[in-house]
Amino acid sequence: MPIRKKGDVEIKTSAKGAQVKQTGYTFYSYDKNSAALYFNFREENGEPTDLANATIRLVFVLNDEKITPKTDDIEIWLAVPGTARYIIPESMLGHEGKVTGYVYLEFSDGSHTDEGRFTFEIKQSMITDMLPEAGEQYVKDFEDVKAEVQEAADGAKETISQKVTEVSDTSDSAISKVNQVADDTIKNADQAKSDVQSKADEASESIDEAVKSTESARDEAVKAMNELDYSNRNLLKGTSDEWEERTFSGWTSDFIHLRLKDVGLQPGDIFTYAVDIDNTIDEVNTDEVRSSAIFRDSEGNKLGRAPTNYISGGKKERAISTAEIPEKTSEIRIAKFSKGEERKQKTFAIRKRMLNYGTRASPWAPAPEDIVTKSEIEQIKQAITNLGGSV
Repeated sequence: MPIRKKGDVEIKTSAKGAQVKQTGYTFYSYDKNSAALYFNFREENGEPTDLANATIRLVFVLNDEKITPKTDDIEIWLAVPGTARYIIPESMLGHEGKVTGYVYLEFSDGSHTDEGRFTFEIKQSMITDMLPEAGEQYVKDFEDVKAEVQEAADGAKETISQKVTEVSDTSDSAISKVNQVADDTIKNADQAKSDVQSKADEASESIDEAVKSTESARDEAVKAMNELDYSNRNLLKGTSDEWEERTFSGWTSDFIHLRLKDVGLQPGDIFTYAVDIDNTIDEVNTDEVRSSAIFRDSEGNKLGRAPTNYISGGKKERAISTAEIPEKTSEIRIAKFSKGEERKQKTFAIRKRMLNYGTRASPWAPAPEDIVTKSEIEQIKQAITNLGGSV
């Protein structure tokens, strides 16, 4: 389901008592399946909380009523660096007023902590009072069919997008499935429109919008396949899930040169770089290590740097850096291997290098250019033509 309203909540544990965080967020009764809270857990020293062996519990108080979500409804996105998501259910959005949320963590070793509290508001959407006065049954039927059309649209977009992501396995049968998904979706939308019109002519305009949404989902998927520009894609070519080991002296080793115009970035954009680091190999030099990004202008002058967090000796963890690209930046140079001093020789390994848009580290995946061959692109273009698009 598309989450369009995202409320970030920073949760930092503290022995100074839980302070109420006024988030300022306002969600509405009409925000069905589109509003979510994103939690970023931090230790007292600011380091990310490892949620690998943790269970998150939430309690909401709204108009003196307590709401306790199931733990299965709270998704842990990345155990490290401690991020989780909770999609606000329709049952909660049906209320109105100030909501106070309480956050708790339970760990597998039997320990648990009170992580604090935060507030946000839920308000009634104006459209709720403007629906046609045709009886509760009519409204229910119309909304059910409309939801069916929207679900079909979302399903089409997700399914076609999945076919693009799995394009390395593209075959004639896979292309046929893409065509079939689009055809079936439009057919279902047209049938849903007919059903609603038989209930009331007034529904025609609204269902037309739902059909357009379905066709828009198809067009977006076509554009994604044509341009190979799907969200959270890896901007780094030649990455792998195999460990790459290096022994070196000095501060850094192995630079990757990325020209902004070649990867679709520009000054002011925010990106996140992440890499798995194995610092358990070198038994002699146990110094901490990391990776880093350096910003340069068109003349090679250094404009700034964005290092990842350090990985201590004896650890095998993911290092992450999020940064905004400075003005006048022409190139980003990423040091694959970096350490805190230059004189000692050091050995460690890296894998799963990932550079993506935004402030969150996406799960590793190869760059589209590393997956799609020229012949496969031609097959996709043919599928786009069959879908009614153009290349």
